[in-house]
Amino acid sequence: MIKIRTCLLWFAMTAAHTYLFYENETGVNALVFSLLMVAVVTWYHGLLKEKFWLLAATGHLIIAIGTALHARWSDVFVYNISFVILAGFVFATRSSLWVAFVNGIIGSFLFSFLQAIMSGLKFAQEMLLKPHHSLFSFKKMPLYVAPVSVTVIFYMLYGASNPDFLLEISFPEWEFNFGLIAYMGFGAIIICPLFFSYGIDKLTEWDVKQPDVLSRIRVKRQSGTPLGLFYENKQAVIMFIMLNALIILFLAFNVIQIFVPTLNHSAADFSQQVHQGFETLVISLVVAILLIMYYFRANQNFYGRKEKLVRLASLWIALNGILILFTCYKNILYIDSFGLTYKRIWVFIGMLLTGIGLYLTLLKIYRLKTNWYLLRQNTWVLYFVIGSYGLVDWDRLITWYNPNYANNLDMEYIMSLDNSQLPYLCELLAANDPRVMPYEKHIMSKIRSVKISTKWQEGAGMICGFKRSLR
Repeated sequence: MIKIRTCLLWFAMTAAHTYLFYENETGVNALVFSLLMVAVVTWYHGLLKEKFWLLAATGHLIIAIGTALHARWSDVFVYNISFVILAGFVFATRSSLWVAFVNGIIGSFLFSFLQAIMSGLKFAQEMLLKPHHSLFSFKKMPLYVAPVSVTVIFYMLYGASNPDFLLEISFPEWEFNFGLIAYMGFGAIIICPLFFSYGIDKLTEWDVKQPDVLSRIRVKRQSGTPLGLFYENKQAVIMFIMLNALIILFLAFNVIQIFVPTLNHSAADFSQQVHQGFETLVISLVVAILLIMYYFRANQNFYGRKEKLVRLASLWIALNGILILFTCYKNILYIDSFGLTYKRIWVFIGMLLTGIGLYLTLLKIYRLKTNWYLLRQNTWVLYFVIGSYGLVDWDRLITWYNPNYANNLDMEYIMSLDNSQLPYLCELLAANDPRVMPYEKHIMSKIRSVKISTKWQEGAGMICGFKRSLR
């Protein structure tokens, strides 16, 4: 049954959403709304002791801080995704993060809104048709019509005898604003799942039943069938011996290439080598984790002769970790020569994610965790890493680092970045840096395009050393 208090909170949050975001920049408003929304939803649903809700809400607030600081389109996109995830955890607080995302998507696409409307209509119908006990029953309507009508007539008569007794009621001029009404409707739809939750019950129930810790399944082996665990373990041992030998040779060859440059016969340049190597490495690491998930599933973890396989898989994980460090080292050399770019930053982030994935895989092997546990933990890691990514103003960092530390400066790339890097460009112009002077007009044009006060523009012009007026 629909509750009046729930509707009032829903309407209040919709009004707050409209007030903060309609025809306004996202920026700080995102953080203000998120703090209010998280506090209200946590209090109303009693979620203060729910671990997954608190994790999701913390990640959402981190993303909101990044959005408040920078308000890039990518920050706003991730902010909205995290908002959907919160809606999913309202429906099922103990579900996996990806299941919460699915439920949040389903609830946000009108389903929760339609459910709330249908519940409201049902509630209104029951109240109107409620027999005897309802004060405003249809059967009692004639009881109130005559007294109210007569009272209104006498009020008008008294007002005619003394005009000062009449209340002056004036309605302000109001024009229909279709954009405002549409935005309020949009806000009501996306906020609705936080109060009228909706999702797939069967998917959620199945997800919650999946354990994090493995348990041995005892199956009676039929006579004449092969010893599945024995042959599978033998196959895995042979495979990991070969894979370990291959990765050792690969690492050794890469190290030798550093000291013997004549071994570099590839036609690809340094950039292609780093990025292609990174993409190939990520694919190989994902395949490695999938192999371990396959060979360490179910009863294979309880096989009495699994020690050799565990050692080989652990060695494989360690060697892949060394390969990650080596890729990071090559990326550092690349940055030292050509400076920071978003792709080179993403290489570090990708290596961080895969490194954490390998660590969690090692935990799975030694603590007998399920594959579902591995999936759950990796999605949480991905959520927080992506959320924390928005906290850094990468444009400013790139513009600060490249002129000061890169051996080769690509000014075309720097000029393509966001306006947040203007202070560093102004400093370079004030210092008459020959690498920046050819772009003086372009920088001045970017300052003009910034939607801030004229005083700031004039001050920026003075810092940059412009002799021409910025107006």
